[in-house]
Amino acid sequence: MAFAAQSFRPQRAGLLSWLALVTVWILWGSTYLGIRVAVQAIPPYLMAGTRFTLAGALLFVLVWFAQGRPHVRISRDDVRSVLAAAVLLLVIGNGLLCWSEVHLQSGTAALLVATVPMWMILIDAMLSRRLRLLPFVGIVLGSLGIGVLVGAPSQHASLVPIVLVLFGSLSWAVGSVYARRTWTNHVNPLLPALEMLVAGVIMSIIGAARGEVAQIHLAQLPISAIYGWTWLVVAGAMIAYSAYGYAVRTLPTNVVATYAYINPIVAVLLGALILKEPLTWNVLAGGCAIVLSVVAIVIDNRSNSNGSARESRSDISEAA
Repeated sequence: MAFAAQSFRPQRAGLLSWLALVTVWILWGSTYLGIRVAVQAIPPYLMAGTRFTLAGALLFVLVWFAQGRPHVRISRDDVRSVLAAAVLLLVIGNGLLCWSEVHLQSGTAALLVATVPMWMILIDAMLSRRLRLLPFVGIVLGSLGIGVLVGAPSQHASLVPIVLVLFGSLSWAVGSVYARRTWTNHVNPLLPALEMLVAGVIMSIIGAARGEVAQIHLAQLPISAIYGWTWLVVAGAMIAYSAYGYAVRTLPTNVVATYAYINPIVAVLLGALILKEPLTWNVLAGGCAIVLSVVAIVIDNRSNSNGSARESRSDISEAA
């Protein structure tokens, strides 16, 4: 099959696609802070489960009325897409992140999740012909930047949550590549809402099975946890997750993957400003390398889109 990161559907990548990606860059960068604040008072799986259940329900209603109350037909492909995204991206990927942020600082967790683009491009490379030079250079630069950032000492970086975040990142990458490769021209606009609803129910069941219900004391919840949970519902789930779903279906994989390089920068800066997490030379040097990696990947996408239309059409037909 054609390499997803090379030239997937460049003619569909317009202004709205790029606005969706920038939204993901910023809002998902802030969710690490929101998760860290929320899980200090709300058990992780119930926090995430109620978050996605409410966000999915609200988004479903909004899309339903925005589409004029359509008669929606859910196909078998839609069901597979919803289940794959719900389990791989949210239940495993986000669920393990939420559990781990009970023990990890928000900046550390964000840096670990930055392994997602490497997983995505490696998965694509296994299914395709080759890896272009410039994206490879971008991966190397990004990896070096992440290494420098992670090199900052942290007493919160214990082994178990680190391994779980990395496994969750691999699961997210698999789900993202699956979504990209099963993209069709007729995407049901209700799918992101259904994905969150399904994931929210599953995560709530997991939380209840873990005995998290007994750990919640509503009268004693700090206002900061409530604010964090609300931000995750509105900005992180309803807006950013929907934007990600659009971007991953309309932009090349290597470009979408840059969100995992930008998010740590946003997360580290917010952690330093709000939670007083240390901002050292490691952050500055690593951040510069990460920005350069993003530039390399985006430049490759532009040159490939402008200079290889015939190859692009071939890639599109093979990957559709």
